[in-house]
Amino acid sequence: MKTRFFTILGLSVVTIFNSCKPTQNPKASEEYLQSIARWDSMRLQSLQSKDGWLNLAGLFWLQEGENSLGSGSKNTHVFPRGPEKIGVIRFTNEKAFFAADPCVQVLMGEEAVNSVEMISDKAGRPTRLDVDSLSFYLIRRGERTGIRLRDYKNPKIKALQHIERFSPDTNWIIRAKFLENTTGMTISVPDVLGDVTVEKVPGILEFTYEGDTYRLFPTGTKERLFLVFGDDTNALETYGAGRFLSVEKPDSLGWAKIDFNKAYNPPCAFSEFATCPHPARENMLPFKVRAGEKAVPN
Repeated sequence: MKTRFFTILGLSVVTIFNSCKPTQNPKASEEYLQSIARWDSMRLQSLQSKDGWLNLAGLFWLQEGENSLGSGSKNTHVFPRGPEKIGVIRFTNEKAFFAADPCVQVLMGEEAVNSVEMISDKAGRPTRLDVDSLSFYLIRRGERTGIRLRDYKNPKIKALQHIERFSPDTNWIIRAKFLENTTGMTISVPDVLGDVTVEKVPGILEFTYEGDTYRLFPTGTKERLFLVFGDDTNALETYGAGRFLSVEKPDSLGWAKIDFNKAYNPPCAFSEFATCPHPARENMLPFKVRAGEKAVPN
């Protein structure tokens, strides 16, 4: 048997399994169809939520020194709407201090703030500041620190009411052997910004498809395996830069179930202001995975 080694990365999976070889006209139980319908509904709710991806309204990379914010054209970073002047972030040596414009009320939680040091998401939960329906905080990506802007009145929130998907097919729930990593193996993960991060691989997922054996290298932990993968449907039926997938903890015998019906679009499929990992070259599957979410119309 010919063996190939491919990489993937992904997030949380449930359920059933039977065959490793997808069929053209599968039959799924009513119970499974209902579970996928619930999964789709929760997925849409997550995207539309306060912390979802549909309300992203801007991404602005800080420069050393003063960075003025607001909708006015003279600001360093021009917000798409809101007060003309919101305030200034002084950014020096990776530290950011915000000072609000005296004419604008800026909230941190329930309290108004005049000035505050802003902590980025690199340290965990970032400092979040609110002005009207806008919310902004700092993200750290590689050597860059940026302002992520959310607009809770973004029309995209209501515009997306449905995500097209392939018909659920239980034959795409593939049984894989989890080979735990005991050697400190890592993989290099590229992202949309052109950066590459090195991620630890908790173990290898090995499965058979049409007579060949493939190995996928997830990130995350053994309890929560995260996959980013590409396949031959990308840029045709699915998002061009691959999809995400989650795999639950392997059972006591080391077997895991990869449910490709729960393959989903990365944030960048919904917003130009998201920063997403891309599938590494080794993560590209040389066949069509006709399961999970399809591409979202622009």
